[in-house]
Amino acid sequence: MLNTIKVSAVYDRKHVATKATAKSPIKGLIQLSVTINGERKFLSTGIKVYLGQFTSEQVVSRVDAQELNTMLSNQIKAVIDVVNRCNTDGDVFSWSMLERLKVKHNGNCTAWTDWFESEMKSRRLADSTLIHHRTVLQFLKDQGVTDFCQLTLDTIQNLDDELHSRKVDGKPMMQTSIYNYHKIIKAYVRRAMVAGLIKTNPYLNFKTEKGESNPREVLTMDEIHRIEQIESRSLLTQHVRDLFLLQIWTGFCFADLMAADFNNIVDDTLSGYRVKTGGHYTTIILPQAKAILERYSYNIPHMPYDNYRRVLVELLDLLGIHKKISTHNGRHTFATTVALGNGVPVEILQKMMGHKNIQTTMIYAKVQRPMVQEQAERLSALVVQ
Repeated sequence: MLNTIKVSAVYDRKHVATKATAKSPIKGLIQLSVTINGERKFLSTGIKVYLGQFTSEQVVSRVDAQELNTMLSNQIKAVIDVVNRCNTDGDVFSWSMLERLKVKHNGNCTAWTDWFESEMKSRRLADSTLIHHRTVLQFLKDQGVTDFCQLTLDTIQNLDDELHSRKVDGKPMMQTSIYNYHKIIKAYVRRAMVAGLIKTNPYLNFKTEKGESNPREVLTMDEIHRIEQIESRSLLTQHVRDLFLLQIWTGFCFADLMAADFNNIVDDTLSGYRVKTGGHYTTIILPQAKAILERYSYNIPHMPYDNYRRVLVELLDLLGIHKKISTHNGRHTFATTVALGNGVPVEILQKMMGHKNIQTTMIYAKVQRPMVQEQAERLSALVVQ
């Protein structure tokens, strides 16, 4: 029995699109309505246009209309080819065949997300960085931007529109987060261009603002002492507590902490190169850090980043520390509360943190100012009394 197929392009099924001239213009998604053997599904094409720019199953009134229509035609043809191939080979069609589909465009188009994933796995990324890259990869897949031929300026703009429409904890996604999505995508676009997989950079005429970050949360000395004094309920919790305290007393991020060889300490200092940036660091091993290292004979426990982060959140919640603290805040706390709070010059802190640019270190100095003001006000109140 032959497989039957019917394919058509449909526009804006969610009815959210507006005209390009609207005060807050919103694009509508073009999907493929695919009915095979009586069963219908809708597949994303990754193409979004404004109201009035799609009629009679064709993109119109756009400078890139021809390019988008070619992309659309190629996707329809690719779906039909899969079913025709099944009929030729006498196979029964399965929807999973379309999930593995690689759309052909001008005879030369391969799966961008497959290449992205392969490239990601080949890089030596820190665990925390790898999580961000995987999030971006899944975002591209969810938006249907899976092939190199889809990497156009219009697609990048569509992705940007989608990110701006998203909410995190009921609030619009921060511009800094949107910027970081684009930053990661651009990095892989550049690598693809070097590899000769794409000829034109879709980001060439696209600009996005970096945005302002929220103030970095750091722990006070009182909160650090509370972490030190908590009695661990399990060996895992003890290990996580000690690793976080090592971050606080050394300034290491989690990846650098896992990579450090504390048997190479000389005169209470340890030197090395950061995993993420390759920047050289020389940090002081303070007595608090040395006491922890001695408990483990200078061979600290190692664990996956996800486990470490999960248990750390539980530990801080148990202590009633409800700040937005992540594993990286141990490093922030060292820079702000431990180092700058005790008079370490920014230039020295730069060497300890392994920053290539002192402007990165200056961020901590900005955080320190309100803390100094707060302490000054407390001191003034005591003097008045």
